[in-house]
Amino acid sequence: MSIPKSRTFDLVINDASIFDGSKVRTGTFSVGIDNGMIAALSDEALNGSATIDARGSWLSPGLIDSHVHMYDPMNVADEASMSEYLDVALPGHLRSFLEWGITTIKSVGDPVPELLEARRRLNAGECVGPRFLMTGFGITSPGGHPTRTIYGRNPWYQQRAVGEATTAQDARARVSEMADLGMDAIKILYQGGCACQGEAEYKWHGQVPILRLKRRPLEAAIDEAHRRGLKATVHTFEQSRVIEALEAGADGVEHGVVGEIISDNRVFDLLLKNNASYVPTLWVYSTPEAHRNLALVRDAGARIALGTDSFSPTIKVEGIDAGRYGSNSIVEAERMVAAGLTPLEALRAATGQAAVHLGRDDLGVIAEGKRADLVVLKSNPTVDISNLRSLQVVIANGRVVVDRRPASSKAGS
Repeated sequence: MSIPKSRTFDLVINDASIFDGSKVRTGTFSVGIDNGMIAALSDEALNGSATIDARGSWLSPGLIDSHVHMYDPMNVADEASMSEYLDVALPGHLRSFLEWGITTIKSVGDPVPELLEARRRLNAGECVGPRFLMTGFGITSPGGHPTRTIYGRNPWYQQRAVGEATTAQDARARVSEMADLGMDAIKILYQGGCACQGEAEYKWHGQVPILRLKRRPLEAAIDEAHRRGLKATVHTFEQSRVIEALEAGADGVEHGVVGEIISDNRVFDLLLKNNASYVPTLWVYSTPEAHRNLALVRDAGARIALGTDSFSPTIKVEGIDAGRYGSNSIVEAERMVAAGLTPLEALRAATGQAAVHLGRDDLGVIAEGKRADLVVLKSNPTVDISNLRSLQVVIANGRVVVDRRPASSKAGS
């Protein structure tokens, strides 16, 4: 469209090379932002009340981490410790995502009252962080994962972060609870993070006895989610459980197949049939099988979305490296490339494809009418995924929230 020379945007990024969430655009472009939205995309310079000179730099949609856990089940065990976590730790954790260019996150199983409180604080401007989507609690079997596993020693936390279901009626009720609270999707835990050899009763990593969610509650939860207009994504580990989840209508599988190489084409066929997403979480499950399976899913043409399964870095348990929010997301993208994806494919998984997984057509792309969640990078991430570390500027909802440019480069901005 023709843009009047006299028009002044709230913020302009001039002369950037662009990865638009799907492909690299030929040439350089300028982006005009008004009211938190991308209002113009032009091959000519634009005027802005604030301007970022992006000559020689790359512009990408802000990154999306589709699988995080924002709280601390190891150390937060009562009202007092949760209040301190909300006031002291959580603002820094949210900010950390932005420092690494992550402008949208999705919590997939956290304490519900505190999720809603974090969203309230972000919306009220009491803290700064990424766009915060959430499933509410995870739906699982009584005595299943994470009830007896990660949350097994913390019943106070467990009651806030898990929704148990024995029957189909229970499952529908748990979904309705989350839908009524305004959650963005539904998370279902079909099995723990380990193989169960097809049995409903087994031991988590050979130690903690747990129960796998039965098929009928799984099917009912997915059906109820769809009836309420929500996507349902399912925690899996084994190939057979992935097939069953997708046969039940799942819109995504979290972790996918971890401990065995996919050998049944029904996994690929059902991913495509359901238009479902595969979220590999290599930050946590970086096994040779998980790497190989990610390449197989790519070869089949199914959608891949980036997600880390990050937990709070305040967790201090022997043998657990919680890493750092945001930084883990960059490691995830790098591991995707190590698994065989191209840098461009990993970027799509972290932007446009992740937005489809989240059901958000306003995110993950650079186009007129889309949300102005953007990152400016010094170097080209489509040729080397580690260039995501060359972050210069982060724009969230049309506002500059991180600016690492030299002071001389900010003159006139």
